Amino acid sequence: MNLIFMRHGEATNNKEEFFSDKEIYWSILTEKGIKEVKDSINLLPKNIDKIYVSPLPRTIETAHLVYEKYKTTEVIIDNRLREINYGKYSGKKNNEELDNIRLQQINGDYFTKFGDYGENKFEIELRLSTFLKDISTENSSNSTILIISHGSITSYMKRILNLKTPHIKTGKIEEFIDIDFTPVLIHLNKLNTYQTPNN
Repeated sequence: MNLIFMRHGEATNNKEEFFSDKEIYWSILTEKGIKEVKDSINLLPKNIDKIYVSPLPRTIETAHLVYEKYKTTEVIIDNRLREINYGKYSGKKNNEELDNIRLQQINGDYFTKFGDYGENKFEIELRLSTFLKDISTENSSNSTILIISHGSITSYMKRILNLKTPHIKTGKIEEFIDIDFTPVLIHLNKLNTYQTPNN
């Protein structure tokens, strides 16, 4: 199976540098973002078998532009592809507290949340691992799948798949041929061994 990751074009939250993980913030593509997406569409292959999309406005807008080229391709909006839930930091700019949480995650902390009601690393990786497992079983091995999502979410998926490339830029695409989904199953088994502090 071939996977193409596409990050939404530059959106108002990127330009203004705040976290937009909910529809209420209504972060939409900028003129620059629309151009980025249109430029990348020209680089996409002739045939795409299925398109999976995050439900936020900026990813839906990006998918709509892509759909103009692939009008017979099935498009599935999947909530598991949405942006990280930043809890009390939603709608705010980056800060030292968030940097400290990220550092804890890098050092192996799976359960410290992004603020009150935010997600932790375990929850993010579990939803993305199950998404990747599902697309591997629901599509044929010779399919080309396009995933339209967010920068951090794409980075998480690439790490789960052991794909080592830099953080994807707004509006850009990355294509990977003959994906091996074995790392996803290994990672799911690893996650299943973890217990939350509340259990």
